[in-house]
Amino acid sequence: MPRSIWSESLSSFSDALAATRPAPAGIAAAAVAAELGISLMIKAISITGGHDELVDAARQEAAHLRGAADDDVSAVLEFMRCRDAAARQQAIEAPLRSARAAVASLELCVRASAAVKPSLAVDQLAAEALIAGALRAMLLCINANLKGRETEYPEALAASQSIEDRARATGVYSR
Repeated sequence: MPRSIWSESLSSFSDALAATRPAPAGIAAAAVAAELGISLMIKAISITGGHDELVDAARQEAAHLRGAADDDVSAVLEFMRCRDAAARQQAIEAPLRSARAAVASLELCVRASAAVKPSLAVDQLAAEALIAGALRAMLLCINANLKGRETEYPEALAASQSIEDRARATGVYSR
């Protein structure tokens, strides 16, 4: 398994994204952006105070995003190595885990938006924008991975649509 992207500097991660290797790529980049967004939300709601349950839930989703980014890199590299059905399935599932964590993070952001101090509202809006944009990128990657394979992976296609529906329901996500 490759080393965690989270143990590298941001500069190293950026260099890895720009490299000609297949991973990290879109999902990992989007998961990092979403994790930064939820971290910004954690900051805003923590400074506001009095919402420990929201902070705890956001920290959990941040951890999910971190793990999902690493899982995606591993899944892509494994698929490129062996190209078998099990590796392909993991390469389909890993991005969906990222998107599920991102949409849950977006839902938490919306819950937090009414609670943050007015002086932190712009940070809260920035958190929502980062997560919504990251989720949009994840869904683009997922749908590209599924293109031409919709009949092979109908559950993944339905999961992608369900995630997008949840995102739209927040009122801050649009395509």
